[in-house]
Amino acid sequence: MALRLLLLLLAATPVLAQAQGIGSSASDCCLKYSQKPIPRSLVKSYTIQGPELECYLTAVVFTTKKDKQICASPTDPAVRKLMQSLDKQGKNDKEKKKAQSPRPRGRPRRQKRQRV
Repeated sequence: MALRLLLLLLAATPVLAQAQGIGSSASDCCLKYSQKPIPRSLVKSYTIQGPELECYLTAVVFTTKKDKQICASPTDPAVRKLMQSLDKQGKNDKEKKKAQSPRPRGRPRRQKRQRV
């Protein structure tokens, strides 16, 4: 009887560990969507989570400027608009960096006088 109980416990251990998210990235997954509107001024980036990351819920995960994460529904029109705004902002930042030429640093060198 004790042997059967021991075998049953050993067989159940991996199942319990997997259900708790031990050994997987499930602890980083969104479990529900935020119901509040997300102000553009607070957000710096976003990522999309889904089944490929072993997450049950497909969600857009916004990262705020204070490095907090907010989960949102990818089908929400306001969320899609915010994602497009961030994409456009990122594109503009890359273009600005390309357009800027490196400026000289420090004082200009002093030219020597030519003797006549």
